[in-house]
This record gives sequence, C-alpha cells and structure tokens, in this order.
Amino acid sequence: MHEISEGNILELRNLISYRNKITQQQMAAIMNEMNEIISSNGAVKTGNPISTTFSVENNLSQPMMDIEILIPLNKTIPVPSGYSFKPIFRLNNAVKVRHTGNPATLQQSADELMKYISEKKLMPITSGYNVNLNEESKDDIENFSMDIYVGVCDNIL
Repeated sequence: MHEISEGNILELRNLISYRNKITQQQMAAIMNEMNEIISSNGAVKTGNPISTTFSVENNLSQPMMDIEILIPLNKTIPVPSGYSFKPIFRLNNAVKVRHTGNPATLQQSADELMKYISEKKLMPITSGYNVNLNEESKDDIENFSMDIYVGVCDNIL
C-alpha cells in the first residue's frame, strides 16, 4: 500500500515538450534528441523528465503510444519543428502516489491510485503525469522512484 495524497500542485517553468505517437523503442532516440536540443542551446535541465500517455494503439506490430515528454529548463530556448516550448506547466488539484522500487511494478502503483480515485468518487480530468524523481539511478532498479499525478475535478456535484 502506497501513501496517496490529494490537493497536490505540480508546477514547472520553461519546458521543452514533445508530443507524438511513437513506439517504446523510439522513446530513447527522442530523449537523446531532446538532450541534444537542450545542450546545443546552452540550457540546463532544472528537473527530471515528465511523461504522460494519452492513449495506446495495439493494432500494429508494436504498440503506438500517444505520449508527451516534458523537460523543465533554466531558460527559454527556440525549439525545432515537431517540438514545442511551454513557458509554464501547472497541474492543480492532483492526486499523487509515489512509487519506489522496481519499475516493473509501476503499473500496480498506478492501479492503486486509480482505485483510490474511484473509491473516493473523484473525477479524473487528466491522464497520469509521471515524474521521474531520480533519473540518474535508472540502472539501480531498487532505488527507482517516480511520482504519478492525476488531476481531478474539484467540483462538488
């Protein structure tokens, strides 16, 4: 059982963003390209990557994910075609769970969060935003840590 909290705000500034339908195999190449864009513009990451998956199409030889990757930076930079720049990203009133340990069990944490949202009769209004808390330990799976945020409607109906 993970600790789940309500009323969280996730706010970041100066983000390079990539959104498209890609395969899991293309993800590493996109991340490398984003890092090159950041470096070539003399920018520095001010936080770890954030990702969200809007949908997955399984009708092809390999699943295609409609995904957005966001990386916060220390300054505004020009971005090439296919990328966008967001001066601010704010997710208000989010329910959050922290997953720590093997990434293979990350889906269990996400399922636990969605069960909590359902049991509390909350209305999700965003996809899950995955914030990698320790990108540098991606090879040390037992120290992997990620927060998952889902924005919920604060209306009382």
